[in-house]
Amino acid sequence: MSRKTLKRFRTKPKPVAHIYTFAIVWALIVILTNVSANVLGFTILTVLSLAASIIVYLLVREKRDLELEEMLKSDFIKSGEAEAQEVVDALEQLEKVRASTYLIKNKKVSKKVTELIQISREILNRVTKKPELIPSIRRFFGHHLPTIVKLVDDYTEMENQSIKGGNILGSMKKIEDALEMLKDALKKQLDSLFSHSMMDLETDVDVLENILKKDGLIDEDSMSTFAEKENFAEKENEE
Repeated sequence: MSRKTLKRFRTKPKPVAHIYTFAIVWALIVILTNVSANVLGFTILTVLSLAASIIVYLLVREKRDLELEEMLKSDFIKSGEAEAQEVVDALEQLEKVRASTYLIKNKKVSKKVTELIQISREILNRVTKKPELIPSIRRFFGHHLPTIVKLVDDYTEMENQSIKGGNILGSMKKIEDALEMLKDALKKQLDSLFSHSMMDLETDVDVLENILKKDGLIDEDSMSTFAEKENFAEKENEE
């Protein structure tokens, strides 16, 4: 399943700007200088065109999404379970939303949507590693994510209207506010997914402390001193 899934996420158009750059630079140099009249000129022409093509390719090439690939190659996704498919479907929806961000002219809104995508990806990454947490994000699958998709689609459609009346402008403002509310809500959702780990960590630390005490490797005074230093450091960081 993972290979097919990964392939679906890679079926995006490949950048071709560097190819056009090579041809355009070649034609311009020939037209303006007639530099290709001899072997040396042809070599210079090729080198200049190739250099321009490489520069453009490095600028427009699509970087591999290593985080996404890691998720799609996880044992949970490869299991093919229904819940794993939910995560894959959610990732696909987020990819569609990301494509829509390029159509948004308002930079602040585009940035807000990008932040929503990243937070949502982190939520999905977390439940991919801890599938037992999936029941706690049912509302994310059933409501939050579909709402993000709809709001972004509606916003891009209204923003691209040549004439914007009061209704359109008012609706766009409501969407911007709703996206902000969703961002705050998803941050809390992500934070809550780590609550179990925090409890486990506290338990592990308590067990470690008791073992070290029994072995005579630490005493109450050293633990209290350590706690005081930690509290002092936290206060300094806050300031």
